[in-house]
Amino acid sequence: MGYQINYGNHVFAVPSEVTDYYLRMASVTQLRVLLLILRHSESELTAEQIAGFLQIEEEEVNEAVQFWMQTSILQKPTLSLSGFPASQSMMPFAAPVLKSEAKQTTDLQEPAPPEMVQKSSKDVHPTPTEIAEAIEASSDLATLFSLSEKALGKPLTHTDQCSLLWMHEYLCIPDSVILMLLHYCVEMEKYSVAYTESIAIDWYNRGILTTEAAEAEIGRMTAAHTFTGEIRRMFQMAKKPTRNQQAIIDKWQAAGYPMELIEYAYETTIENIDKLEFKYIDKILEELGANGITDPEQAARFRAEHSPKPKNRRGKKADAPMTEQEKQDMNDYLSLVNRFEEDDE
Repeated sequence: MGYQINYGNHVFAVPSEVTDYYLRMASVTQLRVLLLILRHSESELTAEQIAGFLQIEEEEVNEAVQFWMQTSILQKPTLSLSGFPASQSMMPFAAPVLKSEAKQTTDLQEPAPPEMVQKSSKDVHPTPTEIAEAIEASSDLATLFSLSEKALGKPLTHTDQCSLLWMHEYLCIPDSVILMLLHYCVEMEKYSVAYTESIAIDWYNRGILTTEAAEAEIGRMTAAHTFTGEIRRMFQMAKKPTRNQQAIIDKWQAAGYPMELIEYAYETTIENIDKLEFKYIDKILEELGANGITDPEQAARFRAEHSPKPKNRRGKKADAPMTEQEKQDMNDYLSLVNRFEEDDE
């Protein structure tokens, strides 16, 4: 390119494997951490010192060092770095175990997916070298990694790479479905490896392995998320619903209760017991739904007609017919009032 390098007064070595092999897959943070360690290779740097100098979190430093230790660029015996975990050995992606033949169906129904041995990518530990080799051997995997970075809007960490490789190689989820899942998690602002893999496992178990099925499921999940968010705003809930509360919310959505009817039931609950009680709201909605009530106006009329009548001081309903004695008492009272009025004149 015609450039000259000014080496200055100090020079430190960088292993050629870093640029020849790992430059394409290492993140910016991983490269920055490595360069700082190489510059101070004769010092005992700590994770805290590196994090402070680079203005990043110690967890990011630990992950970066773990990455380079798994490539063998950094080695524990030759470099003393306090605070970093030891390198873990690689565990292969075990093939899913097929269910026993006795449990397999012989009809035309969709066969159940193989039983999983590995519950998450934490069960395997591919090294950066092995991931690089997998990318080199598969253009599809290389494309998946590239598009995943765009979907997440950040360079892939080693943990991200392990997760993608696990979903791709072990769960055998199509790349297009994986990307749809990543986009959904990002749009919901809920991306994490653990959360993404929990959905991936659920989809695997339920056979959601096509773009059509994934699109339909994402539509359902998005609607549920929107419905729950509206309920939280209506109920002024600062925290997300508990598991039992979410089950009731899901029940309301499945039943198709209009939002304004839920609001009516909520306001009725607050008026009656002065607190948010999901079961109380649910009973009101069940009663209204059973009687074909679909809007607050109908609900108000229905409850007015079916509410207990107010009672007088004798414990009788206000509109109950008067007894003969009550009629006589009332006539005596009116006669007495008339007499006082005549005396005043």
